[in-house]
Amino acid sequence: MRSPSHLLLATALALAVACPALADRRNPEIDHLTVAEILLRDGALERADAALDQADPNAAGVDLARYWTLKGLIAGQREQPDDAIAAFEQALAAGSVEPMVSIYLAQSYFARENWAKVIEVLERAGPAVDDLSAAWSMRIHANWQGGKRQRALDLTRQASLRFPVNTAFARREVFYLLELGLTQQAAELARGFLTRAEVGAEDYATVGNALRRAKSYPEAKRILEAARLRFVDDLNLTKALAQTYLESGDVLAAAVVLEGGARLDPALNPETAELYRRAGQLALALAFNARIADSPKKLKQRIGILAQMRRFDEIAAMAPAIERAGLLGDQDVRYALAFAHFRGGDFERAELELAALTRPDLFRKATELRRLISECADARWNCG
Repeated sequence: MRSPSHLLLATALALAVACPALADRRNPEIDHLTVAEILLRDGALERADAALDQADPNAAGVDLARYWTLKGLIAGQREQPDDAIAAFEQALAAGSVEPMVSIYLAQSYFARENWAKVIEVLERAGPAVDDLSAAWSMRIHANWQGGKRQRALDLTRQASLRFPVNTAFARREVFYLLELGLTQQAAELARGFLTRAEVGAEDYATVGNALRRAKSYPEAKRILEAARLRFVDDLNLTKALAQTYLESGDVLAAAVVLEGGARLDPALNPETAELYRRAGQLALALAFNARIADSPKKLKQRIGILAQMRRFDEIAAMAPAIERAGLLGDQDVRYALAFAHFRGGDFERAELELAALTRPDLFRKATELRRLISECADARWNCG
């Protein structure tokens, strides 16, 4: 059973929301700050603001620190950082000792990219916010963005020791070292970081991708290969490793890696087929293309593979399917079909396809193909 005080608060809340003026006349003792706080907690932002507007900050006994904190939270949720800054500064001036008020104020300055103020607010808060990882994260980022690179690195190491289960700080240090061009130092740090028990697949993928972007391919491969042994079914790791091999110039290795992912997720079949095509493994490319659900993308890729295999008769036979798929509007496909008809000796069909080409680069190729058609028409025995 609800207590009488709980029922009284519920009634007051209902009155305040339904008719604020009437609620004030009937019960001038309504705690508008509590009403606003409850509504804000429930996500009723507009009603919370309306309830707070009924409170008189100049009245005796009003908790000004709480009043301005609620004002700041409402402004923050409305994405009005300047109003939030003003409110939270008022809350602190009114004597608020809540560490989260300093965090909220720092976040508001963070939204304005006022890095100096972020640092100032957090320094002013002192030890009260030292146990909050969000404070460290903002302080680190603000120092880095403000050009205080060594200070940011020092804070990152301190935060990593203070919050050992939070892997974000160690990851960030790796990124910072890479950004500074200290690739070897970053790789050594990454190796140590990734031996920690709490590190997961996402950490491996993030660090591996960072090393790849820094073109530290051997180290990225070592880390991602080790990760795949530990997290065998993680597709993000598979994709990251395949991309690393691809960017380092080993297309075949990229295809082999991605093939493993395609066996778990058929959506990777098109990319696997394309990598095998680029690696010159055309039979494998065709096999993975066959696994793709029927679509214009599958058909277009198949045309490219068959053209590379010089199986032009099969491309010519696909003409009805190409038309049904609406691919005749793709001029590359249309030129491939024209060339296939030419190779099959159907010069009339080839001419029909060539007549539809308007793109300058293909128009030039069409002109050359027409010349060959003309020569072959006069001497077919020269066109095997």
